[in-house]
Amino acid sequence: MINIKGLSDWYENLAEENLDKMDLFYAENFFFKDPFNEITGREKVKGIFKHMFETLDEPHFVFIDVIIQEKSAFVTWDFIFKIRGTHFKIHGSSHLKYNEDDKIIYHRDYWDVGEELLLKIPVVKSLYGLFRKKLALP
Repeated sequence: MINIKGLSDWYENLAEENLDKMDLFYAENFFFKDPFNEITGREKVKGIFKHMFETLDEPHFVFIDVIIQEKSAFVTWDFIFKIRGTHFKIHGSSHLKYNEDDKIIYHRDYWDVGEELLLKIPVVKSLYGLFRKKLALP
């Protein structure tokens, strides 16, 4: 049976010290894709998380909604972190596919880099405002 509660607890309490618990939920050679990475393998994904802990302060996830259908799950979440004391929150979702052992073999994250990250940069936000005035309905 898919252990979405265990996965949620792990993500919400994610720490560099408990990265090896990923092995409980993910197959060894699972596929992972997000707006910045496309890789295969648990150890490589652990490397992404290690980098996250090196570059961000207090990073953690909060699961919001979960839909499970047979050997697939769709999760919406918030990724919360700080950079130089400034709080950030990225809202996104993940499509998960499971194997016969109920381990994740496919993990694809979907989130809008522009809205959730780039528009937090004042210069980019100003440029976007100009384009939006031209392209949006009045």
